[in-house]
Amino acid sequence: MIDLENTLKHKRILIVDDLVEARSSLKKMITVLGAQDIDTATDGREASELLNERHYDIVFSDYNLGKGKDGQQILEEARYSKSLNASSLFILVTGENAVDMVMGALEYEPDAYITKPFTLNMLRERLTRIFSIKEQLAAVNQALDAGEQQQAITLAEQLLEAQPKLQLPITRILGKLYINAQRYQDAIGVYSRLLNQRSVAWARLGQAICMHYLGDSLSALALLEQNLLKHPLYVQCYDWRARILLSQGKAEEAQQQLQQAVEISPKAVLRQMELGQLALQNQDYAVAESAFEQAIRLGRNSCYKTSDNYLQFVNAVQHGVTPEASRNNRNRVDKAFRAIEELRQDYAGQSDVMFETSIVEGKTHLQTANEDGARQSAKRAEELLAQIETPQVSQQLQMTEAYIDTGQHVKAKQLLQTLKKAGLDEAASQQLTTLENSLNQVAIREYTAELNSRGVAAYEKGLFVEAIEAFDNATSYDEAGVSVLLNAIQAKISFMEDTQVDVAQLKDCYLLFKRIGPVGDSDERFERYNRLRQSYSRMKRAAGI
Repeated sequence: MIDLENTLKHKRILIVDDLVEARSSLKKMITVLGAQDIDTATDGREASELLNERHYDIVFSDYNLGKGKDGQQILEEARYSKSLNASSLFILVTGENAVDMVMGALEYEPDAYITKPFTLNMLRERLTRIFSIKEQLAAVNQALDAGEQQQAITLAEQLLEAQPKLQLPITRILGKLYINAQRYQDAIGVYSRLLNQRSVAWARLGQAICMHYLGDSLSALALLEQNLLKHPLYVQCYDWRARILLSQGKAEEAQQQLQQAVEISPKAVLRQMELGQLALQNQDYAVAESAFEQAIRLGRNSCYKTSDNYLQFVNAVQHGVTPEASRNNRNRVDKAFRAIEELRQDYAGQSDVMFETSIVEGKTHLQTANEDGARQSAKRAEELLAQIETPQVSQQLQMTEAYIDTGQHVKAKQLLQTLKKAGLDEAASQQLTTLENSLNQVAIREYTAELNSRGVAAYEKGLFVEAIEAFDNATSYDEAGVSVLLNAIQAKISFMEDTQVDVAQLKDCYLLFKRIGPVGDSDERFERYNRLRQSYSRMKRAAGI
């Protein structure tokens, strides 16, 4: 039997609650039960700082801590930073009954979950049970804390045989250890041994994971489906269904599974990030935008805060915004620019991030037809790129694209020439070729526009031969637009009206009309097209064609 008073006497304890009455009440209770070394924190930020500074044996954290980090995020960050080891206890204390709140916290496996209100006797009984189990698992947890995975497996196997009453907690530990060691058949065996005696959702999930890794994804999906029929809110089952479907190339179905998981547990930052990435891949920009917006909001007070969430959010907004001035567009663009401003404030000293920020800012300006804003962003990106000692190829390619987008073709060409001399991998080479083609198309459009202007000027002076020559040069490019093609036809018809019908010119007109194709009567160029078509037909008859 555990001597609770003696056990607590030697434990360093942290209580986290934003309400002074709740902190005082819990501190008083555990002091009565024997605790002596107790710290308190009023919010998630203070709790995380204390966890990073000191080792705690027990953490009691309320779930709802007001603004800033909540209990889930404290636990999430503690697991990530390893400020809590396997021997420590994290006990989540809350009166929050909402499913979306609770499910997210339980994903990170607190050692216990206590619902307010509770009495001193209830707390005594709960802690006695927790410490009784923890004491028997002490050797296994010590091996885990020391990083001795094989020793932990050996000790857990021995304990499972010696203490069958501990089958539940040992199987949970041992199953994970087997999976980490890629001993999937052993994991299936230990999970099956438990499932033969009782139905345990996490053991069935463990079996499904092992089946998937062993190549039997269909059986894995069937087990997950079986689990969800009994436990429809078991969010990790949706996660694994998504991963398995994605491995089968079913990206859209995988996204649907993650969306269901997010509905159940919306406060898990990593899941929101995963959903955002998958939605971007599926070109579902509305879902990607929402997911990354949530990842930004949740990540502000999390160890998972990353500039990439902001950049991907802006990227998703760009794909969904159109130039027209609707309220929805304005709101979304405003959010994008607020995210960009937050990036500049929080990552000001990081040239790489600031460069990416300027690039996405420029694209957002372009999406809203703000050419001056796009040029300013490109200039800022250029200055930041110059500050990076060894720019990555991807950054130089992004800068090249920004140059092309803002009409700085000479700079774009120079940077492309520099990149050609570097050793590029296949993906970078393909991107470079795409940018070269884009630059060539822009140059051709500009050149054809210049030739068209030259042809129009000659035509207006009645210099039909010179006009035809300019238009012929312009129409020799596939990029020539309908208006240029009509100009060429008009110059040829006017020349023939001024001189005589020329079969060669008529053939040219035929080919130009063929390139134009049908022009509907709603097109503003229809009357001109129709008039030229009639003149062309009349000249064909005159030529006997």
